[in-house]
Amino acid sequence: MTDAEPAPDIAMWGASGSGKTAFLAALSIALNRAGTSWRLVGENQASGAELIRLRNRLLDDRMFPDSTESLTYYNWLLIGAAESRRQWWRPWRTLPGRAPRIRLDFLDPRGGLYAEEQASVDKEALVASLVRSRGLIYMFDPDRESRVGDAFKHLDQALNEVAGQMLVGDEFADGKLPHYIAVCITKYDDPRVLMLADRWKLAEPDVNDDLRIPRVDEDRAREFFHRLCRHGRSHNAEMIVDLIETYFHKDRVRFFVTSSVGMYIDERRRRFDPDDFLNVIDDPQKGLMIRGAVRPINVMEPVIWLGDMLSSRSMRSG
Repeated sequence: MTDAEPAPDIAMWGASGSGKTAFLAALSIALNRAGTSWRLVGENQASGAELIRLRNRLLDDRMFPDSTESLTYYNWLLIGAAESRRQWWRPWRTLPGRAPRIRLDFLDPRGGLYAEEQASVDKEALVASLVRSRGLIYMFDPDRESRVGDAFKHLDQALNEVAGQMLVGDEFADGKLPHYIAVCITKYDDPRVLMLADRWKLAEPDVNDDLRIPRVDEDRAREFFHRLCRHGRSHNAEMIVDLIETYFHKDRVRFFVTSSVGMYIDERRRRFDPDDFLNVIDDPQKGLMIRGAVRPINVMEPVIWLGDMLSSRSMRSG
């Protein structure tokens, strides 16, 4: 990537209540907990203040961010570690490299956008964001799908509009959208979601995790997603995987099982308890509250994967 070349964008979308804002709030927490070289910073003063506000809402207030009621922009930068480079004519000398940068120009529309008839301006902004980006985070909420069953409708409408703008010309001759897409199954901490992963024998304790929290391995996340779609309220949901893999290159699609707040862990036992892991409780006075420590699951991983894919692609084309 040259100095003059803009950093590639990552966009996100999902149905109402799918956890988009909570995911964003948990992102910097996940990066800090993992000690990764990637840092999340506001691209301007307002975005930096919003990043701190969202994070403090989870950590200090023990509450989830308010659901998005209007079109909201988040202008953040994901900055990685600079790698030193050598010049072929002076291989003994190393020069400081340029740190990879990925723009998180997240446009967070209200989740019911595609269920509304009167939202043309917001829809245009969302589609423009998806067209401009080359990395996508698609949020799938198993709980909503089991109750409402509108995930296919939201996804189908959005992809049709994006494809209508991008695939009608000759730029993408193979007929596929050029994006990398991280499909995020949200709310893994919900007992109903974890119960299904356990019933289908897809979740096992992570041997590398002292807390022994059960995880769905990356190579089985697609199967879990497909099963959840089949388990949903609408039979149309069964077509979601095929829809995604029809529009995008299969090797540019990756599935993640995520939770913004993670599981409750009793600090005395320091081990996952299958009889006591609910980290979100319904307080009669305050509503949904976070019970214990915030330990995001697979929140930074999709963003870092997209960052790695986009930065390496920029390096190859730069």
